[in-house]
Amino acid sequence: MAARGKKDDGETSEGERPERRAASSADPGPLASLLAGLDEIVPGLEVLDRELRFENGARADLAAVDPSGRLFLVLLAGDDADKTVLEALDTLGVARSQVELLVRHFGDGRVNPERSPRLLVVSAAAEARLTERLSVVADAGVSVLGLRTVKSAKGERAYLVRLDPAARVPSGTNGVTAFLRALPPRLEPLGNTLLERMQRFDEELVASGDASALVWRIAGEVLCRVERIGDVLQASVAPRHEPLPLNDHADLERVVEAAYARLVKVLGLSRGGPPAGGPRPTPDEPILTAEEIQAFRE
Repeated sequence: MAARGKKDDGETSEGERPERRAASSADPGPLASLLAGLDEIVPGLEVLDRELRFENGARADLAAVDPSGRLFLVLLAGDDADKTVLEALDTLGVARSQVELLVRHFGDGRVNPERSPRLLVVSAAAEARLTERLSVVADAGVSVLGLRTVKSAKGERAYLVRLDPAARVPSGTNGVTAFLRALPPRLEPLGNTLLERMQRFDEELVASGDASALVWRIAGEVLCRVERIGDVLQASVAPRHEPLPLNDHADLERVVEAAYARLVKVLGLSRGGPPAGGPRPTPDEPILTAEEIQAFRE
């Protein structure tokens, strides 16, 4: 089985990243709106290729990778929900059984074969039948997203929203509640402690998410993300989003310290940084003092 991705017309400049070539060549319309919204669903996601076709008839409109190396295949749903479900199952089969083939196809060591691929199915219509039928494979890594358009005096913009049954609770406070309720009993104390610690950081820090993941943002910048994968938790801190285990309080301390270091950098940028002529940290100078670290451990 071979994967075939559509090549962009014309030559690209030396050193241009393949995901940037793929994104810039995408046609305007739903696909362009999709590209703009993917980073809000999976922070740090980068497009590798588009219009993939496989020998068994499976297809994917986009292939992307997150900072941890996890592969995401994106499928735009058609008008026929039943046909889309079958296409999604075919694509999921390729993603789960042909990982090594996909790793070779994308090259450059971008995709980590040890991380289970995910499939994002995007529907431009409120298709309850599609969402319900694909919910049975949610644990296999399938998520259903909606592409919704808002028109106003400011113009028209499309947004991605989650349509999974477990994620129908709105973002914000209710999203946090949904995430906590979905945690296995052994992880509930850890989840509550994490929320409490993060809330101490800054009053402008906002958490949003659903039953499967939470993302914290401040001043429009992603701070960190925590994802529930089955019965385990995994965190990642912007901008690199390298995966961090979150199984116990020792892991939590590492995540909190990394998130706070990111917060300091973001606030330094969004609030003007140090005063003119003021001291700036050197590359060897720690971002946090020992007192600051201890304060957030208590």
